[in-house]
Amino acid sequence: MIENSRSLKINFASLAGIVPFFLHLVAMMWSRSAFAEKPFDDYPADYSLNLADAPMYTLVGITDWGKSILEVYGITTWVLVIVFAMVAVPCVYTLYRFRATGKETELPKQVKGNHWLELVWTVIPFLLLIIIAIPTWRVIFEQEDMKKKAAISSDVLKIDAIGHQWWWEFKYTQLGVTTANELILPENTPVEFTILSKDVIHSFYIPRFGGKLDAIPGGKNKLVYTTPTLVNKEDPEGDFYQGHCLELCGLSHALMRFGVYVRSQTDFDKFIATHNLPPVVMSESEKRGEELFAICMGCHSIEGTPSADLPVEKIGPNLSNFGNRKYLGAHTRLNTMENLKAWIKNPESIKPGSRMKSLGISDDQIEDVAAYVKYSTTKDLR
Repeated sequence: MIENSRSLKINFASLAGIVPFFLHLVAMMWSRSAFAEKPFDDYPADYSLNLADAPMYTLVGITDWGKSILEVYGITTWVLVIVFAMVAVPCVYTLYRFRATGKETELPKQVKGNHWLELVWTVIPFLLLIIIAIPTWRVIFEQEDMKKKAAISSDVLKIDAIGHQWWWEFKYTQLGVTTANELILPENTPVEFTILSKDVIHSFYIPRFGGKLDAIPGGKNKLVYTTPTLVNKEDPEGDFYQGHCLELCGLSHALMRFGVYVRSQTDFDKFIATHNLPPVVMSESEKRGEELFAICMGCHSIEGTPSADLPVEKIGPNLSNFGNRKYLGAHTRLNTMENLKAWIKNPESIKPGSRMKSLGISDDQIEDVAAYVKYSTTKDLR
């Protein structure tokens, strides 16, 4: 009787594993509510926390690749639900039906093995794995076919996505355009991403597009999407999607975001046509900032200026269209003068471990540099 009682306690204790799951669920629901009230400097305005519209939401595929992945997830989920029911229901019934009542006088009959049962619970998992494996293989081969077609097609937009600590560089290799942290894409267009890294392992991920791929130092991975149809046709910025590094890559990994803006072909062509235009310096402050920008030329480039002609590899973002970018700091701060001046004065206050260090210039000089970088690089996209 004592042994039965101990066995009963152990069985009921095993159910306690469910409790952390529900506590985690409650914590997630609370955090969504709490985070939604944070100021922008903690969470960007575009970073909606409405479940179905959240930029990091993964349960609605909007690309062909994303939809294929979700089909596999759907099959896997149903298999897991069936397995859970087949295990949990008999387990709960057994715990209740054969619970110790304190009146037992002898141990229940001990069963040491049953060959038929062992065969069944070996064969069933094997069959379930086959059910999951077949659509998984199909989706993998589907992506490989897309890569082969992209390699020989002239209609595919080719972009190098290069991970840095802690920002993203995007090179439109066919179009001679390099930008950073904001990825502009035309709608309904096949795009081949070549995923690269300049330092450590990063991971390129646009949740709403589906799939992710590591950026490996010295390696080269490829990912092909067909971009979704434009929804907000009246918005010149296009449809916004959030991108992120999904591989722990250092101190500011969590601040390594990038924005994805899907636009009409016409608006995309305007972006490409104006990107490399030289800056237009208007005010006296911008003129002084242009001279002071010489201290930034070793790390940053602005097309149409001497900084773009230096025969050195730049370790900082290309700033040619910085004035048109909605965010700075790898898509973690609004691109306002106040935020830009704070960034120039002390980058590590916004992004801990930033490779960019304080320039050691006065507040007035910071004002001038910020004015030059922000206003002279703003391109007219009308």
